[in-house]
This record gives sequence, structure tokens and C-alpha cells, in this order.
Amino acid sequence: MRLRHVLLPLFLVVLHQGVAQDMNLGAALSIARSISAPLNAVQLHDAALDAWTWSFGKEPGARLLLTDRTAGTLKGTARLNFRSTMLTGREETMGTVSYTVSIQVQPGECRITIADLIHTGNKNTARGGIHLKQLMRSDEDAHRTSGMSRSNVVRLHQELRTASTEHLTGLLQTFEARMRSRIEP
Repeated sequence: MRLRHVLLPLFLVVLHQGVAQDMNLGAALSIARSISAPLNAVQLHDAALDAWTWSFGKEPGARLLLTDRTAGTLKGTARLNFRSTMLTGREETMGTVSYTVSIQVQPGECRITIADLIHTGNKNTARGGIHLKQLMRSDEDAHRTSGMSRSNVVRLHQELRTASTEHLTGLLQTFEARMRSRIEP
């Protein structure tokens, strides 16, 4: 009888911690920027479309999925190539990071959001690719991956996150510079 009184609260505590861990999902990595400009929404949409061509449009696999001038919306996808400098000889991690770009324009402002950064490893290796899947804000929230230890997953995720952030920040700077060149005479 006493054993049941001791085990029941212990079981409830363990169950509660397990549920809390499942609900504590990390935040996915996203990058956002806002550009203010003295133009109306249609002029900003045209400037954003031109800037897309000269920045994200030059990336591998770049496609504009939606362009709506009246709503002031542009949506597209692209990817960047990745090869780890940390893990030499691990061709399984070499691959791509695909992402989506959402551009929303309104009079005087253009908002760019890059989200859904997903790593796909090299599928053509003998053992198949190692996919880290969704990139997260925190390296500790990286998804588990078969074929790699947890510490290597965290380090590889950190390298992926850093490389992706640097590359995409450069593209955002190119996008903004191209938009500003259309604005200024």
C-alpha cells in the first residue's frame, strides 16, 4: 500500500517532465528586415521585384512562387550550397539549405522575411545523406540525426546556422542596396 503511495507521485512527476520537454520546442531560425522608402506600394513592389532578380534570384534553384502587385506580396524559394569545414571527409553532410523568402510591401515600407531553413544532406553517398532538417535559433534545439553523435550534431548545426546567417545577411544587403539604387536618382 505504501509503495503505491510513493510510486504514484513519482510517476506523475516523471510524466509531467516528459510532457513539458515535448512541449518545449525550440524556435526555428528566421531572418527579417524592414526597408523604409519614400515610394507608394506599387513602386515599392516593382523595386522589390527588381531587387529579387539581382539578389535572391541569382541563388541556385531560385523561383518566384507568387507576385501580387495589388496585395503587395512576393514569395519565393531558393537554396544555398553547404559543405562543412568542421567535418572533413563527411560527404554525407554536404548538401543544401533551402529557404523561403516572403516580401510584403506597403506604402513607405518593404518587409522581408526569410524562414523555413531546411538542411538536406548529400543523398548520393554510400550511406545516404545526413539531414539536419529545420535549422533552429539555438544549437541545442537541433534535431536528432542518425549516424552522428549529439555533440557533432550541435557543432554541425552551429556551423550551418552561422554559414546560412552570414550568406543570407549578405543577400539581404544586396537586396536593400538594389532597392535603394532604384529609389535614389
